[in-house]
Amino acid sequence: MENKEDALRFFKGIICGVILTSVLIVTKNGYDAKHAVFKENNMDIGEKASVIASMLEQNYIGDFEKNGLADQMYCGMANAMGDPYTVYMNEEQMQNFITEANGSLCGVGIIISSDKNNDTCIISDVLKNSPAEKAGLKAGDKIISVDGNNISGLSVSDISALTKGKNNTKVVISIYRDGLGEKSFEITRSMIDMQYVKGEKDGNIGYIQITEFSKITASQFENELSKLMKQGIKGLIIDLRNNPGGMVDVVTEIADKLLPEGIITYTVDKNGNRVDFKSEKGCIDIPIAVLVNSGSASASELLAGALQDNKKGVIIGTQTYGKGIVQGLYSLSDGSGLKITIQKYFTPNGVCIQGCGITPDYKIDSDDCSASANDKQYNKAIEILNDKIKD
Repeated sequence: MENKEDALRFFKGIICGVILTSVLIVTKNGYDAKHAVFKENNMDIGEKASVIASMLEQNYIGDFEKNGLADQMYCGMANAMGDPYTVYMNEEQMQNFITEANGSLCGVGIIISSDKNNDTCIISDVLKNSPAEKAGLKAGDKIISVDGNNISGLSVSDISALTKGKNNTKVVISIYRDGLGEKSFEITRSMIDMQYVKGEKDGNIGYIQITEFSKITASQFENELSKLMKQGIKGLIIDLRNNPGGMVDVVTEIADKLLPEGIITYTVDKNGNRVDFKSEKGCIDIPIAVLVNSGSASASELLAGALQDNKKGVIIGTQTYGKGIVQGLYSLSDGSGLKITIQKYFTPNGVCIQGCGITPDYKIDSDDCSASANDKQYNKAIEILNDKIKD
């Protein structure tokens, strides 16, 4: 019995080998006749891509989608850098990125963040009067899937992209909520003007939460700060928890309102060229506390680091994310584009926080980021600022 099975496997191997050899011979002869470039060792990228596309179009047994193939090839070129922040975007993705950077988007109205400690995606905020709020989503909900797609292993930007789409289209977001368990919400997307900054007064302490640094964030921050200063606040809490970052020029504009004359940050490119971002004279003269956590990344860390190094703000919370690199946006003539990591940024004291993050002056864990009585980090900030005000 064993000999028969061995013989059968042997002949199967021969047959497979013959078929494979035949395919290789036919392919080689067919393409040698049409494309002499196969005999050259110095094919350029364009020639090789064209030949591979022709091979797939002529021989692949399934449907051949030329545009999809091209997009995947462009994505692969960016992915080859091994940097998750260097990406290719097709025309639709590029337009969505620009629209969101300008402060509006077509989506459901949620702010999401990642928890590196347990690989989950959390809804950190639900915008007022948004489709998400009307459907019943809440801050603290853990996203499980979007339209049936498991989100495990995806970046925050990838998950966020899944929730966005064309106006009046539907999306199903499945979440887990303590006390409720798993539940799915079907939500209709709509155009949303984002509110990235909100402020309030707690006694003689002002509180400003910034959820992202988009093009409109600086003006929103200035409006909230101005209102609080007119109300006579003696101290200020800036909440950067679960803020994934944003535009460097926006965060430096905000920092200029908070810092004395000096360095806010500086960037260095691959050739060692340094660019300084400086604050001018004239800043608010009240003590500042900054709240951060593992979801505070990029531009959030830039602001926290600038306040910390200039001894203008005390940092409270947990270690930040550790993204100390800057991306540039490059448009292509067909409407697509590239986001490319082009610089590292440094705190005023010369520290690059890439991969390590900002270490708080007061390390305090808190699962509650509500800026309320149960929020340990917020309460610590109130305590510290009140002590400074007394002094």
